[in-house]
Amino acid sequence: MISTGMGGIILLKLIYKRVKYELCEGFDVNNKFEFYYNNKLFDIYSKVYITDLHLNKKNLDIINNDNKLKHKLILFDHNESVTEFNSYDFVNIIIKDKKGYCCSTSLLYEYLLNNNKIKRTNALDIFCEATRIFDTGIWNVDKDDIARDLSLLFDAIGPDDYIEKMYNKLKVERDFSFYNNELKLIDLKRKATDNEVVSYIKKIRLKKIYGHKAGIIYISYEFRNEIAQYLRKNKLYDIDFIVLVAVDNYSISIRNINPNVNVRLIAEKIGGKGHFGAAGCNIDENNLDEITKILS
Repeated sequence: MISTGMGGIILLKLIYKRVKYELCEGFDVNNKFEFYYNNKLFDIYSKVYITDLHLNKKNLDIINNDNKLKHKLILFDHNESVTEFNSYDFVNIIIKDKKGYCCSTSLLYEYLLNNNKIKRTNALDIFCEATRIFDTGIWNVDKDDIARDLSLLFDAIGPDDYIEKMYNKLKVERDFSFYNNELKLIDLKRKATDNEVVSYIKKIRLKKIYGHKAGIIYISYEFRNEIAQYLRKNKLYDIDFIVLVAVDNYSISIRNINPNVNVRLIAEKIGGKGHFGAAGCNIDENNLDEITKILS
């Protein structure tokens, strides 16, 4: 599978004996797909999943015209900017369901349940819901402890160890809880993160952007959601959204602070995509001039 999300990989490891996965960012997913396709690497797999990512129209057309690949590939994403791609039978881009905003893990979980590919457990329900809450940016620092703790654990140990830890937990546990060693890692990461967040927020710069009151902060990518939640909770500034410039991976994340502001529309002005409350883009030669203008 090709994914930017860990939850989907964990779910598939629970139902398949062998899972080959590629962690991939949005800016590179089309190159990754083309490499696999041109080298006939998809031929060796019985099923291909792409989660938390979407392909461009050229590559979707390639799949659509390849009868063999079309029937073994399925794509799940929750990006509001590309819902027109649902015209392809193998594409599932769903923004909201009865629980609220979706994420790729929650979409894949429902698909696997509905197709009798996985058995529901309380542990899986809790894990997938906590992943959905954090991934969609709707978590509350005072209520959604598991959602935040999962993110802190991921930041503390990295993607591969996180995948292995959650897989080993979910394949045996009927109820979800953190082990003592995990709680210690989470506690250490929480304290370090809180200190970093406060430090970053002190460097905020306020500016009008596209007619909105905004803040700009240069950050390390892993703190983007924590900073947004801190600003939402503490109401330190009268701003509509925060622009978080990640200097470590050359990207911009935009999070609404005013819950009525759709930041997807802001991101689309600079070549990005996303959701109502959380959006962003990579910085490249195509949008560098516009980004420089709004950040200057």
